[in-house]
Amino acid sequence: MILPWQTQQWQQWIQQTGHLGQGYLLSGAEGIGLSEFAMSMAEGLLCQTNALQGCQNCVHCHQFAQSTHPDFFQLKVLEDKKEISIDQIRALTDKIYTTSHQGGYKVALIEQVELLNVSAFNALLKTLEEPPVKTILILTSYQTSLLPATIISRCRQISFASPPREEALAWLQQALPQADMPLLKKALKINWGGPLKAKTWIEEKSFELEAAWQDDIKGLQQGRFTVSQVVEKWKKYPHPEVVLDYFYAWSVNVVRAALYLNKIPYNPNWLMFQKSVLQARQFWHQNVNKDLLLEGVCLEWLQHQQDNYEPSDVFQQRWIRGTQV
Repeated sequence: MILPWQTQQWQQWIQQTGHLGQGYLLSGAEGIGLSEFAMSMAEGLLCQTNALQGCQNCVHCHQFAQSTHPDFFQLKVLEDKKEISIDQIRALTDKIYTTSHQGGYKVALIEQVELLNVSAFNALLKTLEEPPVKTILILTSYQTSLLPATIISRCRQISFASPPREEALAWLQQALPQADMPLLKKALKINWGGPLKAKTWIEEKSFELEAAWQDDIKGLQQGRFTVSQVVEKWKKYPHPEVVLDYFYAWSVNVVRAALYLNKIPYNPNWLMFQKSVLQARQFWHQNVNKDLLLEGVCLEWLQHQQDNYEPSDVFQQRWIRGTQV
């Protein structure tokens, strides 16, 4: 499925189909459709008729749609793990070095390649350096800054920007005609401008969790809850990291209001908090102590609510410990 804001990248891909590389790196923000684009690439490569997006009618396309194509391999971090292991990469390598079942291309998709551990990166690099015949590796990444330069240099890159707000809202409105515009706008803001993530947020009724989060931070400010108590609650959410999205949306609103009132030059603390939340979001999928990460954000938020707020050494130490564990 090619999304409306991906047409330029699709044309870039089409221009390369006559002279394919061995590895492709798709990079961009979460929720803008990297996986969907990668799947369209794979389907076209495996189609019997060589249709660029797959013909949807041949045996190969039917197998692909049913996730049973023997020459397509998909790899992502396991649900109960924080990183992609070398064992996963080795298992994938064993598969792609076998002969193609259908006589055509073999395609391997590795999602969020930045989650590979060091040993796994080394194993992947060896595969990229000595790729099997007629095998295409497609990698997706939300944070290319975490990738070794050697991995990046051996891939052809296709970069994606988040769609303009109005285009994203128009797509959401078409996808969720029953949702009202205020909800669509809130979903897009909370989900960092990612339309697909915003759609899931609405479908899973995550706005109900947001109401609970608002009560939690109000309780923190009033002294009804402790930081540890609210963090324990948030850890039970299906996706605890959504709390960071809420904090980020809150900080954006505060910064916008401050800009309107021309206060930013005199009190930059809102921007500092926003930066902290962004850092926490980037660290979330790495091997970090998530309790300390959430506690650190809560402590800074509480300090931010005070007129004499300044980042303290205690907070900085807790933040560093949380990202190093």
